Amino acid sequence: RNLQYCRYGRERVKRRNLAAAVVFLALMLSSTAAASQGSHPEDLGLLRLQVATVQIAVPVSVLPHDPEGVFTSLIADLYVPQATGPFPLVEISHDWPGTRRSLGGWGRLLASHGYVVIVPDRRGSSAIDTAPPPIASVGESGLDVPADIVDLGENVNSDDMLRVVRWAEAQNRDATSALYGKVDSKHVALAGHSIGGYYATFAAAKAQSAGPRITTLLLLDPTDERLGNYSLDSSLAVAPSLQLPTEVLASEEKTHPIQCNMSFGPDCTIVSEQEYAALTHTSALYGLRVVRAIHTDVEDYGSKSRTEPQLMFERYGISWLNYWLKNDCTALGYLNGSDALTDQQAGRIALFQGSGLPASC
Repeated sequence: RNLQYCRYGRERVKRRNLAAAVVFLALMLSSTAAASQGSHPEDLGLLRLQVATVQIAVPVSVLPHDPEGVFTSLIADLYVPQATGPFPLVEISHDWPGTRRSLGGWGRLLASHGYVVIVPDRRGSSAIDTAPPPIASVGESGLDVPADIVDLGENVNSDDMLRVVRWAEAQNRDATSALYGKVDSKHVALAGHSIGGYYATFAAAKAQSAGPRITTLLLLDPTDERLGNYSLDSSLAVAPSLQLPTEVLASEEKTHPIQCNMSFGPDCTIVSEQEYAALTHTSALYGLRVVRAIHTDVEDYGSKSRTEPQLMFERYGISWLNYWLKNDCTALGYLNGSDALTDQQAGRIALFQGSGLPASC
């Protein structure tokens, strides 16, 4: 009987050890899968976020060629991590008038990784966007609001980008605000897509002398304001004065009309290559072309089925922000390392000449 009991005990121990081994293996596999799900910068982060639309007061600014300066407020979408701050601030200026919500995916993605994101509208669009629908209900077809026709000049729009940063920094000290305690004013990025990149270029140049403090600039397929061969105020003339770290991400720039490289003819407005070449005094410069991308691939309304070009814009844009705003050394894999090499060899990106960062933080 004792022998039988010992045999039974040994078998029970074996089964217990086998079960423990199975559980351990399952945990290892699940943790590996979880790690792989968050292995790229463009993957959704872990933080919950609050999304809100606010109205920001701005002063009357009547300047030549800037008729929208007569309006005294603008609308902005906020994407705020629901965790203890402060967090780096990213302001992104959108494409043509009426497309503010085209950057909702960027806002949600960045906020889930611990950024406060503001996507402001321009005054002209804000003036007729009196009853904006819920952000989540806006699809990828059509404009947020009818495109306004007074969104013409760079002065008031670039000034407003800086006003929004100052507003956010003031809200950080207001206990009644959704931004209370959330904004890290020492780590601020300006970004812009298309004409938004045009305004962001001027805003960054103005901030160098007048403030507020801007850490880095992200230009997403920037355009120049142009009517045929005529450009009222070219961003290419301002670019050499920029000293802050700047990244330029470009599409193929081949879609006529408008969404093509300025060198191709008077119906083209994109200046990604030209602006990259004109940024001769930045403390750091990085640029690449997203292969097979068109100009509107920067836009992300928050759909789950993003295209590969959309992913590349977000992968390298977020890596840039992670490096400069969070001192994240792992971002160097995409900015000057094996991960970027993998994407180049796979034909996803093509680096601009001279693009690169130091090998270490």
